[in-house]
Amino acid sequence: MFHQPVLLSETLNIIQPYSNQTIIDATLGNGGHSLAFLEQGATVYGIDADPHNLEIAQQRIKEANLSTKFHPILDNFSNLKDIYQQKIKTKIDCLFFDLGLSRNQQKAQNRGFSFNDTQSLDMRLNPQQQLTAEEIINTYSFEQLHQIFTKIGQQPSSRPLIHYLIKQRQKKPIHNSAQLAQIISDFYQKKQIKSKIHPATKILMSLRIVVNQEFQNLKLALQTSLNILNPQSKVIIISFHSGEDRIVKLFIKNKNRKGLITPINKKAISANNQEITSNPLSRSAKLRAFIIN
Repeated sequence: MFHQPVLLSETLNIIQPYSNQTIIDATLGNGGHSLAFLEQGATVYGIDADPHNLEIAQQRIKEANLSTKFHPILDNFSNLKDIYQQKIKTKIDCLFFDLGLSRNQQKAQNRGFSFNDTQSLDMRLNPQQQLTAEEIINTYSFEQLHQIFTKIGQQPSSRPLIHYLIKQRQKKPIHNSAQLAQIISDFYQKKQIKSKIHPATKILMSLRIVVNQEFQNLKLALQTSLNILNPQSKVIIISFHSGEDRIVKLFIKNKNRKGLITPINKKAISANNQEITSNPLSRSAKLRAFIIN
């Protein structure tokens, strides 16, 4: 079961016309957006750091008989300059980012992304990386955790929670996401703190972002886009975290001021009510796009 590509019609409207276009999908995932690009006649280079994602996307595209114009690349988009110079080497019309997790990553029982994962607190998109969320939770100092939870997790009052977490890890190491989520839920119940979403949501997301250096990689890839794309090429970014959206927004503002790019949409595009109803994952999605001058 694959999740619906978020903001797909809005993305397709920005990219068109498709005839003879070449697109880099820098976040291939399960291939939902790339499949739509290929169906419109584009050539697609699909990049993903997760070998499992790449395998799933390749199979989907093969079953749709669209493999001839699809080029899978196992790598992280932070290496976009090298990827382009070594494996693509052709004019690119659009660079696309969908910064959300794929459904199989969210649901997997051995990756650590799900609250219900009783097997892992890993959270590495690329299994070759060294740092895991388990290491962060069990070894990082109070101040290190505070910086992660406040700046990235947007939990300004996280100090009591961190004290509680440290006490719990001293009693028993935290080895999986379900265990961590339960500790956070227990803390909220003891303090009688109410939350509209699962209290562990932002904590787990902040850990994933740090483990995979997602903010740093996004900044690097956006800067690289200026070096590898030709004038009139388009860049589209769909983000799900306010920190990511802030990075994109500031980049567009600064580069537009210098005359290097032109924004396509003045404000971020969000999913409409119909899409949110059919695909709740789209609720926090924001799309921003620009053209290279």
